[in-house]
Amino acid sequence: MPKKFWEFRNQANGSAELLLYGDISDTSWWGDEVTPKQFAKELNDLGAVGEITVRINSGGGDVFAAQTIGNLLEQHAAHVTARIDGLCASAATVVSSHCNKVVAANDSAYMVHPVRMGLRGYVDAVKLREYLSALAVIKENIIGLYVKKTGRDKDEITGWMDATSWWTAAQAKENGFVDELTDEGEDAVVENRNGVLFVNSVSMGAEFDKAPEFVRNRMKRVVDITPPALAQDNQPAGQPGKQQEVQDMDPKDSIKTVDDLRKAYPALVDQIEREAAAAAAKAATETATNAERARIQSIEDMALPGSETLAAEAKFTKPMSAEDFALELVKNAKTQGATYLEQVREDVRNSGVNSVTNVPPAGKAESDPFLDAIQAACKKGRNEK
Repeated sequence: MPKKFWEFRNQANGSAELLLYGDISDTSWWGDEVTPKQFAKELNDLGAVGEITVRINSGGGDVFAAQTIGNLLEQHAAHVTARIDGLCASAATVVSSHCNKVVAANDSAYMVHPVRMGLRGYVDAVKLREYLSALAVIKENIIGLYVKKTGRDKDEITGWMDATSWWTAAQAKENGFVDELTDEGEDAVVENRNGVLFVNSVSMGAEFDKAPEFVRNRMKRVVDITPPALAQDNQPAGQPGKQQEVQDMDPKDSIKTVDDLRKAYPALVDQIEREAAAAAAKAATETATNAERARIQSIEDMALPGSETLAAEAKFTKPMSAEDFALELVKNAKTQGATYLEQVREDVRNSGVNSVTNVPPAGKAESDPFLDAIQAACKKGRNEK
């Protein structure tokens, strides 16, 4: 599966968030069976949540991914709210239009434009016609979605798309794409990074110079990241250069919490969290392995002759702690001792020793001269006394 561009997070109290920052997939979901299934699984794994918030700061991306995500969200039992934190453009508007409600930050922006298709290699007229037909179908589907969301006329929607329309949050609300405006959250930060538009440190995949004036000037801060040589060539005498403006920016001024860091550098935070989770899982596995080895070694050290079966069960088939094994050993020894004593008693009973007497053997009638002499002597002694 390609690198995930979404993140489900902050699941608690029957609600969850879906973060869509940056490109909505850098590869097409057309013909992709793995990635859409993964998204659907993670959405399903949320369980019975009643609220899902989709936080958007995206310049768009793959229309098939946007349509799949939007439809899955719309079909979900939860109430889905889209919150536009910076920019909602192109395919990102497809996702937001599928949501039950769209809330936009007052300084955010909204953009719709004609459907585009990236081509590689050479194509003939037949293939071109197929592409044009596909574009027409995709455009018709998107227009239908916009009409349903806004309640506006189909021709008006088509004109907006064909003209590539940029709107402020208030204008997007007036046109029906946004339901509410809010001042919640931090102001958006717009950057020009080597000619590419970045909003809240996330690439919008669009040229900075083609963004409308209000996008570049109305937001909190505009930073032009220009190579030093160009900054010096274009810098008026005695004026601070654009590169110097970047150097004067201290991240500590704007990043004070984990949420601030995540908002400013979502990809970096995602990488750190993944690496931390992998390290924690590895450490937990090693700890469990070492504990298991210690348990087995302790059982082997305590095992006594004759307890081999009990030790084998304690180690593998009926696992138990070393302490529990020691108790079982004592119980087993007590049971074996009682069994041994009972066996001794049974052997005694079966031996006939209890029936042995001093009665002369039957059938011996004749006298013994030696015994007779001893008896006579004893009698004589008694008479003399």
